[in-house]
Parts: sequence; C-alpha cells; structure tokens
Amino acid sequence: MTQANSFFRYGGYVFSASGARIVGLLITSLTFPYIVRHLGVEMYGLWSYVVAIRTFLDILADPGITTYATQQLAARRTAGLDLIADVLALRFLCSSIAAIVLLVFAGFEVRHDVALLLRVYGIGSLFVNLLLSDSFLLSLEMFHVRALLTVLQQALYAATIFAFVHSPKDVIWLPISILGSSALAGIAGWAVLSRRSEGHLTAVIHPRAWKKILIPSFHYAGSTLMSSLYRRSGLILVRWFLGDFALGIYAAVTRLLDLLRSFVIIISQVLMPRMALSARSGAGFSRLARFSVGVMAVISIPIAAGLFGTAPLILPWVMGVNFAEGIPLLKWMAAYMVAAPMAFLFAGTILFSLGRHRAFFAATGGGAATGLVLYFILIPTLGLRGAGLAFVLAEFAVAVIAYALLPELHGSWRNPLIGIALCGSLLMLVSIRIVTAYLSQGVAVIGVGVLVYVFSCGWYVRKYLTEQAQDLRE
Repeated sequence: MTQANSFFRYGGYVFSASGARIVGLLITSLTFPYIVRHLGVEMYGLWSYVVAIRTFLDILADPGITTYATQQLAARRTAGLDLIADVLALRFLCSSIAAIVLLVFAGFEVRHDVALLLRVYGIGSLFVNLLLSDSFLLSLEMFHVRALLTVLQQALYAATIFAFVHSPKDVIWLPISILGSSALAGIAGWAVLSRRSEGHLTAVIHPRAWKKILIPSFHYAGSTLMSSLYRRSGLILVRWFLGDFALGIYAAVTRLLDLLRSFVIIISQVLMPRMALSARSGAGFSRLARFSVGVMAVISIPIAAGLFGTAPLILPWVMGVNFAEGIPLLKWMAAYMVAAPMAFLFAGTILFSLGRHRAFFAATGGGAATGLVLYFILIPTLGLRGAGLAFVLAEFAVAVIAYALLPELHGSWRNPLIGIALCGSLLMLVSIRIVTAYLSQGVAVIGVGVLVYVFSCGWYVRKYLTEQAQDLRE
C-alpha cells in the first residue's frame, strides 16, 4: 500500500511539474510572436542582446550558490533551511558586484535605449532573483505550489505584455512585466516556505560557513558559464560583426528554436528522476537511457525535417513578413532540433543523473570552445548563416562529447527507432514539397506532414515503445 501511495504521489508530482511547464511554454508561445511583431526586427534583437548580457552577469550574481543550496535542501529537507540566510547573504553580495559591473558596461553603450534597458532589467533582475524560491520549493517537494506559482507568474507576464506593448517604444514594459510578475510569485513562494518551515527558516547568518558553500558552488558556476558561452555569445558577436538588424533576425530564429526545444526536452526532464533512481543498476539504467534516445529521435528528427521543409511558411506566419529574411537561416538551423535535445539528454540528463560532474563540465566546455571558435570564423565569412551554423555545431559538440563519455551507451545509435524516424521524416518532406505546390496555408501543410509521418511509422513506433516500456517495468 505504501509503495502504491508513493507511486501515485510522485506521479502527481510529475504531472504537476510537467503540466505547469507546458502551460508556461504555451503562454510564452503566444507572447513570443506578439512581441516580435510589435517590437520589430531591430528592437527585438536589441532586447535579446540585453537578455544575453544579463545572463552572463547572472553567473557572477549567483556562481552556483543556489544549485548547491538546492542539493543540500533535497538531502536534508527542513534541516537544510538553516543554509538559506547564508545563501541569500552571499547572493546579495555577489549581485551587488554584478550590478557595479553592469553599470560600468552600460556606460559604454552608445544607444540610449539599450543602456536604459541594461540598467532597468539588468540591475532589477539581479535583485529580484533574490526573491525567487522555485528551486527551494522543488527541493522540499512542494511541486504543486511551485506549479501554481509558475502559471501565475506567466499569466501576469502575458497580461502585462498584451496590455501595454504595442510598438517598439513600449519595450520598457518587457522588463517591467518580467520583474513585477517574478517578484510577486517569489514573495508568495517565500510566504509558503515560511509557513511550512516550522521555525527552521531564520535570518541568522554564519560567515564562517561561507567558504564551505562557495567551493562546491564554483564548480556548478563553471558549467553554467560554459553553457551560456555557446548559447548566448552568438547574440553579442552578431551585433558586433553584422549590426542591429541582423541581430534581430538571428535572435528571433534562435528564440523560436529554443521554444520548440523546450517542449521536446520535457521528456528528458520527466525521465531524469527515474534515471537518477536507477543509476546504480547498470542494466536497468542502460535500458532506460537507450529507450530515451529512441523516444527523443522519434520526436526531434521529424521536427527538424518539418522546419526545413516549411520554413518559408512558418516564419512569416509566426513572426510577420518583416522577419522573412530569416527563412534561409531557419533552414540552416533546423538540425538544431536534433542536436540540442540530444545534447540535453546525454549531458544535462544522463551525465547529471550519474553524478559525473566533471564529464558534464567537459561536454559543456567542449561546446563553448567549439561555439566561440566557429562564431569568430564563420560570422565574418558567412554572415548570419555562419552564426546559425556555429550555434548548431556547438550543440552537436556537446552531444558528441557527452556520448563519448558514456561508454554504456555506445552503440545506441543503432536503435531501430532512429532509422524509422529518418525514413518517416523523408516521406514527410516529400509530401510537404508536393502539398506546397498547391497550398500556401501553413497549418494545412504542417497537418499533412504530421499525418504522413504518423501513418508511415506510427504503428511500428507504438509497438516498439510498448515493448520497451514493458521491459522497463520488469
């Protein structure tokens, strides 16, 4: 009975966390086309540039401290709450240093509007992030509370965007909506934590314990920095080499791909707890990991093929005709929908589940080195296409290095689902080419492509996945 109750309880947690993430992504998927259409190419690119700068400063403001605290809370539960005051004190000091760096950086910005966004959003987010309680709620298994607050925050953000953003001059409402909704959700989260902490949550700090917190935290900060380098540095370098308009095109296409990636990797995020649980069982873990590779291939390969075939229809439909110059870039970057989910699966899910933190750092470090070298070589020579190619190859580098560091998965590329997905995607591409000769409606073309893929390989995929799932249960 106890095992059954635990199963249903954790099943509810998975449903709650995944459901909240899906709802949040759906809301973001609605606000994204609205924002790019109303801000325009150049202003959206500049906003993305500000977000990229803020992302790097976040690492200075929180050099892995929250990650360390999250692990300690998960292991010690309420007893670990005595770390919170010290964690917040350290983060406040680091955030103050990051704010000073940001003010100096903003002083060299030649555009007044960009400098204003850097000051408002950059400094505001550094300190609003101190209010965020998401990771602590997850560590204490308050999944339902965290899910509710996530949906609330996204809804407040979307409502503010739709109400106040109507032209490029309204860009200031983007940081206001993000900071305001995040602050309200964070305050509500801390209110719940304080009620359920049973007196363990105090304001007493212990400076002598800070060294013990900082040493392991820097390891996680390094991995985060590597990931940010190959994901975000392209935005900065495109602006430096190609200008603000090219930056807007690049930022919009990469953001669209990142949204699609977020839906795909939900599978890995749901499977990660099970992988961590079975990590000590070699055979069971290997079967689960190979099963995950097959599932990811069945989903990511047709999405990549579909983006390649329908880019001329999807991009103007989602973003408007002003972003039509991004169509060739989207075609070049369609392979990202295979590279990024596989990188997340091998590095962010499997290596992390096994606790191989050095291997995880090596994979992300390899991606960062690959991305930076290719950005500096390909952007000046190939322009936007070079930037897109460097972005995709960096993700492939992470996936390949992580795969090489997982000897128990060697040979998983022979999974029959990969071949089936490739064949089904090829048939889907042929059908898309035929249909686009007669129809120009994006929804209809995508619908036909999906139906062809499902009917061409759906029966085999369902049969194979059912057999594999049955083996995992045994």
